[in-house]
Amino acid sequence: MRTKLPRLLLWYLLTPLWLVLCLEGFTRMDPFAALWWMIRYPLAMLFSFGLLAGLCALPALCRSTKSHNLWLLIGTIACSVYGIVNHYKLIFRMEPILLTDVTQIRDAIEVTALGFDINWALVAVVAAVFIALAVWLSRRKGEGVKRNWLLPLCGIALVVYLVSIGKFSLMIRHNATDMNEQAQKNGSLFTLIAMDKYRHSMMDLTYRQDDVEAAYSRLAQEAPAEDPNAEKPNIIFVLAESFTDESILGQYLELTQPLMPYYQSLMQECRKGLVYVPKAGGGTSESEFEVLSALRSKYALNPYSIGLPPIRSTADILTDKGYTATALHWHQGVFYNRYANLRMQGFDSFHTLDTSCYPFERIGSYVTDEEHFDAVMDHLRLSDTRDFIFCLTMQNHGGYTYFDFREKYGAPTPFTNTFSPETEKVAANFCYLLTRTDRALEKWIEELRAFEEPTVVVFFSDHLAPLGTDVLKEMGLPMSGEDAHWVPYFVWSNYGGIQPGESDLYAYQLAPSVLSELGLCDDPFFAYVEKLRKEGINEDETYDLLSYDALFGEQYAYRAAGFSPVQPGYQVGGSMEVTGFEAMQLDGQICVRPLMGSLYQRYTLLLDGKPAEDNLIAETDKPFTLSPVMKDETGKEHNRSQNVSFANTDDLLAQVQPLRCGSIALGDMSFFHVKNAGKVTVWATEEPIGLWAHTALSDREALWRKQETGRIGGVQEYGIDTEGRLWVAVPGDVPLTAEAVQQWLKDADARLWLLDLPEDAQ
Repeated sequence: MRTKLPRLLLWYLLTPLWLVLCLEGFTRMDPFAALWWMIRYPLAMLFSFGLLAGLCALPALCRSTKSHNLWLLIGTIACSVYGIVNHYKLIFRMEPILLTDVTQIRDAIEVTALGFDINWALVAVVAAVFIALAVWLSRRKGEGVKRNWLLPLCGIALVVYLVSIGKFSLMIRHNATDMNEQAQKNGSLFTLIAMDKYRHSMMDLTYRQDDVEAAYSRLAQEAPAEDPNAEKPNIIFVLAESFTDESILGQYLELTQPLMPYYQSLMQECRKGLVYVPKAGGGTSESEFEVLSALRSKYALNPYSIGLPPIRSTADILTDKGYTATALHWHQGVFYNRYANLRMQGFDSFHTLDTSCYPFERIGSYVTDEEHFDAVMDHLRLSDTRDFIFCLTMQNHGGYTYFDFREKYGAPTPFTNTFSPETEKVAANFCYLLTRTDRALEKWIEELRAFEEPTVVVFFSDHLAPLGTDVLKEMGLPMSGEDAHWVPYFVWSNYGGIQPGESDLYAYQLAPSVLSELGLCDDPFFAYVEKLRKEGINEDETYDLLSYDALFGEQYAYRAAGFSPVQPGYQVGGSMEVTGFEAMQLDGQICVRPLMGSLYQRYTLLLDGKPAEDNLIAETDKPFTLSPVMKDETGKEHNRSQNVSFANTDDLLAQVQPLRCGSIALGDMSFFHVKNAGKVTVWATEEPIGLWAHTALSDREALWRKQETGRIGGVQEYGIDTEGRLWVAVPGDVPLTAEAVQQWLKDADARLWLLDLPEDAQ
């Protein structure tokens, strides 16, 4: 017994402490900070200790001490990985890991490519420690022990008990919705449990059909009637990713030049102010959801993660008034499952990078604000109805360390503050992005001034820019508390429909406020939200009841009112219909381009149901069918045109128009050497040629094979990288100089065919 007692103490006391240290140490990337947290917040430390101690009792079910060794190894790895992921989520999103994140695993994988710094040296050290620990534990001799049933049962009971009492009221009362502060003070495990309980507690109410219908009937009677004389302007909502204005940023930077002179002058003719968004430094979808639906995201924390039911939103309200509701976002639409969630809010169409093959201009990794605003104007000009357009920009998205814009674009350092090199780079990058937003706004707003249709712009930021916790601390920007949730917005019109002024409001109040001023807020729920705002009421039982009914209940209110938010004609990428084909023969194959309703609509051409690589089909005398489909980067099909059949390829060539396409003579391009690969050398163009969805490359002898740039290694292979640079593989006997490669390509008459671009568009 004397020998077993120290072992028990070692296991049930030191092992949980070690696991807590791994978790919180990696979350803070500082073991001493974790130790200080244990001392400063003992109740939070004991909560985490108790949870892990309960789990550490489970190996007592096994007969060998090797089970304890294995548990120690698995627990160390799990807590360390949890802490590392938690650390980077806190940096990038300013919130810890939450239970709702299980629905966003794909988004998390995509986010790892966004450019924030990962300390790979630390990861390597951690991996080496794990390996060494595994080797040491594997060499220890296992001893037979008596199986114990009581300890695991006590451990499970302890875990269940702690989970049941894990509410914010148990700890020092911090801002419940400020998860960064919660994680730092109350620990990651407690925040994980308490935040989910908090989410459910928001909707802890009595829910009965009669109560819902009575409440909604009362609101319907109180709602103002639509003003028949009210102007129905185009309404453009712009969610400006991570935007802030100079009056806010200037409090923390000693600026040497104006960053947004046009924006500052524009504010004189706008309704403007600050809008309170749900999250600090992240949570785009929560701000988006609140603005569109007038519902509060606190009821679900990340409403998009739960998968929305049909929701009455600004889009649905305006489509009922004859508007066409369009969402556009020049990024991947799979994030936050927007393809489904925007459909559920009444949009007619949703346009993303997955739906367009246009070679958009980018700053760093993201499409510019100017490209987004140009797309809005294109939609306005082509539409024959009044439009509601929801535009989600990407230009100012973090991270901010993947490039130094001072080196890449010649951006200035427009402040005199003395910062660390990393903070100076991030601050300079962000300032440069804001100047580009200012220029884009000037071009767009001045276009709208001359636009013949009345138009209203509602421009708002989604959250504080996630510059990184270390950068925010050094700059002095708020990371928690009320100040971290207030971001700028403005409302402007080209016909005087919005009166200048200043007011602050919550994100869920923005749309009802704007629609009310335009005389278009006759929806009972939106009108009630506006009434509560004017009366200064933020908590209301009727609001909570109808919110529950819409999000989690049976939608009795919608049934009573006859609402059906989902538009039956909703299409990802807009209407997809083939109006004809163009084709040309090219080295024994036929290049085919379907003529779509939209010039730059992305598609995958199917030949008898199988993808035709780069729109090339082999000559054949047998019947075949062509059908363009629209897929996202995961391969999921979102849209499809009709099937078109031909008797053979001669029939195709006889029926269709000659292919008009752009082409680039490679002998006129400048190249730089990338790598040697076996019998070839790989070269890339000095200047980008664009991100084209469908291309072909030919010389006098044959068509080249298209490859991912990282895999190019064979003769007559080419590819286009993520920056739009063309890579080509030339024979190894060509002299290793740019001039010799250029001459070889010219002699071979190598030409890149741009199958998405007519010649007259160049």
